[in-house]
Amino acid sequence: MQSPSRSTPDTELKEILKEWAVAVEALERGETALVVRKGGIREKSFAVPAKRFLLFSGYEHQKPELLKPESRHLLEDMPQRKDDEGPVRFTSFAEVHGAYEISSKESLDAIDPYHIWTPEYAESRFKWRPKKPLTALVLRTYLMPEAVEFPYTEAFGGCKSWLELDEPVDISGSVPALSETEFERLTAPALETLERLEPAPVGPAGS
Repeated sequence: MQSPSRSTPDTELKEILKEWAVAVEALERGETALVVRKGGIREKSFAVPAKRFLLFSGYEHQKPELLKPESRHLLEDMPQRKDDEGPVRFTSFAEVHGAYEISSKESLDAIDPYHIWTPEYAESRFKWRPKKPLTALVLRTYLMPEAVEFPYTEAFGGCKSWLELDEPVDISGSVPALSETEFERLTAPALETLERLEPAPVGPAGS
């Protein structure tokens, strides 16, 4: 890990979003900027505790048939492993550009062109815990100058969306996966739909 002495609070992160490795890969390549979430089994609901967070690549449970055909290439060179079979490796972080509540199937269908999941899988996420909305996150992803690794411990396991490190990671020197122009071009069509919806809270205690 880079020396903490060179870090400042603006260039340190402790919060972690767990997402399938294939989704992190798509974000890092600039093939998508949209993820849809409804929390893990251990969570009563999905809440976004911070505007910026590290991206944890989870390998378990992801299947090619849950991805749209045009996104299945993302799995080609990806290792087939369990999360506890190697170190936890961080290569990127994300900043929330927008967060919105998806409360109807019509809204879910409207954002279908902008994420990597099949309509059937996205709908299954929507129907799980039907009284809770999906959260659609528009994320700007930044690539860290070098990977940061931690030994896997039980604290990284479980079906939960958010984790927090004991010690922060220095993210200084990170660069955006897409230029400002490319990011705006990618996200503008999705935002045209999402900005009509109820915003989801971002930050501590929904502040």
